[in-house]
Amino acid sequence: MPTSLCQIAVHIIFGTKRHRPFLTDEIHPYIHGIITNVKGVPIRINGTENHIHILTMLPKDMSVADFVRTIKANSSKWFKATNPHMEWQTGYAAFGVSKPNIPIIDTYIQNQKEHHHKMSFAEEMQKYLVEMGAGEVYNEWFEGLDEE
Repeated sequence: MPTSLCQIAVHIIFGTKRHRPFLTDEIHPYIHGIITNVKGVPIRINGTENHIHILTMLPKDMSVADFVRTIKANSSKWFKATNPHMEWQTGYAAFGVSKPNIPIIDTYIQNQKEHHHKMSFAEEMQKYLVEMGAGEVYNEWFEGLDEE
């Protein structure tokens, strides 16, 4: 079989269900291992207590949806051992990253905790999603949370 090459960098964002503050930095190396095990190349993993950003090279034999599903399913099993109430939200956002922009996104993800002192997760996703014409995704992620 001929060798295949896949050089697709992806910035993936997803949060905890109802954006509850369950995440700790302990999950980052675990997700790194999941990505490595499926032959992806993790570049940066960081976030806050309610969401995570992943910059990675996509494995050559997985779709983005299967890749994210694998990360969420495997990390969920690990996390539930310490916090049985932790669940990931249903959706995710994934953005292709060109090679020249990898260092910019890497720095952005590295500085997530400082970034979120100035901007909430909802404000961040509004910037990403609504400005890109994906307001319906934003609404699904954040509508009705104040009522719970």
